[in-house]
Amino acid sequence: MKMHIKEFAKLTGVSVRTLHYYDEIGLLKPAFVDGNSGYRYYDEASLLRMQEILFYRELDFPLKSIGAILSSP
Repeated sequence: MKMHIKEFAKLTGVSVRTLHYYDEIGLLKPAFVDGNSGYRYYDEASLLRMQEILFYRELDFPLKSIGAILSSP
């Protein structure tokens, strides 16, 4: 299941701008970027990672720490 960035933003309650920022800092990369249009698409794995990000954000962890936590084994 692929979701366009707008659908993904609506589903997760995060703005499109935030998703662009998360992509920029490497916290949440889109599953696929259309080479012609540049549109970002997200999948189920992206959704699971976003749930983890939102969990740690709720606990007031800074984004840098969340990235470190999610990238550690």
